[in-house]
Amino acid sequence: MRSPSDLLIFLCPLLLACHGRASPEDCKAMTGHYLDLAVKETPQAATMSPAQAAAVRDVEQGLKRAVPSYRFVQDHCEAVTRAETSCAIDAETTRAWEGCVHPPDAR
Repeated sequence: MRSPSDLLIFLCPLLLACHGRASPEDCKAMTGHYLDLAVKETPQAATMSPAQAAAVRDVEQGLKRAVPSYRFVQDHCEAVTRAETSCAIDAETTRAWEGCVHPPDAR
């Protein structure tokens, strides 16, 4: 029979992983997904050529720096939680994505 401390030793790494922080790769995926959503939400997105979509993405990348949640992920990736990462990656709109990430001044 296992002792409670054995169970704690087993569960502790699992619990920490759930409450861990995003990796630089996670943050890159998050911001990339956000920009993809922004392009998709652009009027006439369905009729854009790949080159036009890439140009819109480049413009959106500069514009989105004004959005606090996007800027927070870019500038303070180490403070982004796994829960925020998961939520943002699963978001289907930019508004939903923005609702996933909570910069410290908004917490």
